[in-house]
Amino acid sequence: MLTATPAARNSIETQPASVVFEWLWLLPFAAALYYPWALLWSNQAHVAGAGSLVTVGWMLTAYAVPLTAFVCVYVTGAQPLISGRLVLARRLACLAVAVPPAFTLLGVLLYLMKIYGHDIAVWSGLWLALTGYFTMHSSTRPIINFPTSNNAYRRLRVAHGISSLAIMLVFLAPHLFNHLLGVFGADVHRTVMDVLRVVYRNAILEPIIILAFFFQLLSGLVLIRPKTISRADLLDALQTASGAYLTLFIASHINSVFTLARYFGTETDYRWAVGDPVGLVADAWSIRLLPHYSLAVFFLIAHLACGMRVVMRNHHVRPAVYGASTWTAIIIGGLVTAVITAGMLGARV
Repeated sequence: MLTATPAARNSIETQPASVVFEWLWLLPFAAALYYPWALLWSNQAHVAGAGSLVTVGWMLTAYAVPLTAFVCVYVTGAQPLISGRLVLARRLACLAVAVPPAFTLLGVLLYLMKIYGHDIAVWSGLWLALTGYFTMHSSTRPIINFPTSNNAYRRLRVAHGISSLAIMLVFLAPHLFNHLLGVFGADVHRTVMDVLRVVYRNAILEPIIILAFFFQLLSGLVLIRPKTISRADLLDALQTASGAYLTLFIASHINSVFTLARYFGTETDYRWAVGDPVGLVADAWSIRLLPHYSLAVFFLIAHLACGMRVVMRNHHVRPAVYGASTWTAIIIGGLVTAVITAGMLGARV
C-alpha cells in the first residue's frame, strides 16, 4: 500500500487550484437537485402547447445535469495531486452522473410503496441529506491510501470484461438492434422481440443472464473505487462515469422489469417502453424514461469502448490505433443512441 507522504499532503494543502476543485461537488449536487424540475417543466411546456423549442430546451437542461457531473469527474481526476476531499468530490460527481437512473429507481420504489406525487420532495430530501453528509466528512480532509494493482484486482477486471463481452453477444447486442428497429414501428419491434425472447427468456439462459448482470454490478462497484483515487485522462473519466451510470441503471432496470412489470403482469414490449399511446414527453412520470434509456445506450457503448481501449493498451497496441478505435466506437454509440431516441419519440421510417 502506498500512502500519501506528509510532504505531499502539505503540497496539496498549499495548492489553491486543488482547494477550488475540491468544492466542485457543489455544482453536480445543485444540478442533481434541479434535474426533476427540468423534466417537470419540459412536460408542462409540452402539455401546455408552449412549442417544441421550449419543450426541447427544458429537456436539454435535464441532459446537462449528467454532463455537468461528468465534467466534474474529469476535472477532479486531472489534478496533479489528489487529496481525500478531492476523491470524495469525484466519487459524488460519479453518483451525480447517474441521476437519471437514480430518479427512475426512486420513482418505481415510491410507486410500489403507493407513495404518489412526492417524487421531487423525496429526491430533494435525499440529496440534501447526502450533501450534509459529504460536507461533514469533507471538512476533516481525510488522508487516503493509494493501493497498488494486485493479482486479485487484475483477475476481477478480466472476469468483468469477459462477462460483459458474453452479455453483449448473447443479450445486449440483439436487444439494442431490436430497439433500433423502433423507428420502423412497434409491430416490427414486436416481431423481432418475440424471436429473441425464445433465446434470452429460455428457462436455463435467463437466470444465467441475470446472474451475469449482478456480477457486473457488484464487480463494477469494486473496480470503480481505485479509479477514483488516481489521475485520469478524458477516456478514463468516461469509463469511470459510465460505469457509475450503468451500475444504477442495471439496478433500476432489473427492479422495473422483474418487480414492477413481471409482478403486475405488464407486457414489457416497445409500447410499454415508450409510454404508448400517451408518449414519454406527454406523461409527467414517464418523461424521466427518455434520458434514463437514451443515456444508458450511449454510456453502455462508451463503457465497452473504453474497456476495449484498456485491453488494447495492456497488449501494447499503438496509442494511435487504440485511440482511433475507441473514439470511432464512441461516435457509433452516439449515432445508435440518436436513432433509438428518435424512435422512442415517435419518429418512423
